[in-house]
Amino acid sequence: MTSTATNNTTATDCIFCKIAAGQIPSPKVYEDEDLLAFHDIPTWAPLQLHDLPKRHIASMSQINPQERALMG
Repeated sequence: MTSTATNNTTATDCIFCKIAAGQIPSPKVYEDEDLLAFHDIPTWAPLQLHDLPKRHIASMSQINPQERALMG
């Protein structure tokens, strides 16, 4: 299934949207209404974290000013 999600929505085929929605379990490190940080699956690095916005952003070229603030 392919998604045509735009900003502020959830893409049905996006693994990160599924993690943010709780459909795929992840060991959470931090969570608020806009962001989620979680441990990666075991890797070669001793510690690897992912942090992501909870809104689906298909491309960095599509972010709006509010989303730009989330990206640092």
